[in-house]
Amino acid sequence: MNWLADRRTTVVLFGLVILMFAILQVVFPKTLAAPLPEARVQSPVLVFEFARTPAHLDHIFGVPTDPARIAAMDRGNRLDFLFMPIYGLFVFSVFAGIAQDRKRPIWLVFGAFGLVAAASDAVENLLLLHITANLSAPGNALALLAWPVWIKFGLLALASGGSAIALIRSGRRVLGALCLPAPFVILPALLQPLQFGGLVAGAIGLGWLAMGLHVITRSR
Repeated sequence: MNWLADRRTTVVLFGLVILMFAILQVVFPKTLAAPLPEARVQSPVLVFEFARTPAHLDHIFGVPTDPARIAAMDRGNRLDFLFMPIYGLFVFSVFAGIAQDRKRPIWLVFGAFGLVAAASDAVENLLLLHITANLSAPGNALALLAWPVWIKFGLLALASGGSAIALIRSGRRVLGALCLPAPFVILPALLQPLQFGGLVAGAIGLGWLAMGLHVITRSR
């Protein structure tokens, strides 16, 4: 546990989070096969996560389906399995440091949210890979997809909220404020994912940035 609470471990994990995020942006498809009308979310990755009908899949992969798009999405989702333990451990490491500094193990609960979110992300990606292998008849995989997606985003949003509380209490109000949006946008994103889902993904990323900056700049 001590090594995860070590500032150097968290900084390394933060660097790996940034590196993996950058790599995934290169690997995943950049645009939809056809724009999704009246949807604010136009990222193929997010639309795939929020997909609920075969029509959504048509906008991602085209009609007829484009094998290159499927291959790019599969490459990204397979590579994402490497990203999951990195960001899960990063979130846990941030809160392990907070728990150690404050001598309050209760903060580890928020860290555990990061680990469970990463596990849920793995289930999500297994469903996504099943869907791309069976695009003509995705079946139950498409129906089940919302569960791991929103467990992941919900827990990561709660972890951001916990980080906001910890940082504001420690006097780091600006960094704490950067963690606040995620828990506030999770409900509208859950209710209308194709309109507001991009907000929660961006807000969680902003929270991770604030967490990373906190660890980098905190006293040794």
